[in-house]
Amino acid sequence: MAAEEMHWPVPMKAIGAQNLLTMPGGVAKAGYLHKKGGTQLQLLKWPLRFVIIHKRCVYYFKSSTSASPQGAFSLSGYNRVMRAAEETTSNNVFPFKIIHISKKHRTWFFSASSEEERKSWMALLRREIGHFHEKK
Repeated sequence: MAAEEMHWPVPMKAIGAQNLLTMPGGVAKAGYLHKKGGTQLQLLKWPLRFVIIHKRCVYYFKSSTSASPQGAFSLSGYNRVMRAAEETTSNNVFPFKIIHISKKHRTWFFSASSEEERKSWMALLRREIGHFHEKK
């Protein structure tokens, strides 16, 4: 398993949103999404984040001009992107989740501003994940 893991890119730690947007190889998708907080204190919060998908890594920034990401993760091992109906609230109408093949890894929750936007992000994430699995 370790050999195939090495083909997955590792997210860059210190790169600004604008620098990432102009990187060679291109950005698959960028835009604002709400992201569910990751810590116990933040679980009910869904702050707006500028999200960039670049070379099968997901980066999220406070804004499109942030000097460094708030966080980033590789899509390595993530195998499902689906609606997160259980997360739907009046403020959070179009949630979706990215699920890892292993229960030990975090499930990421995001929410789009419209159904069309949610479908677009989900389709792109599925393509990014599927693209890698087809290469094997």
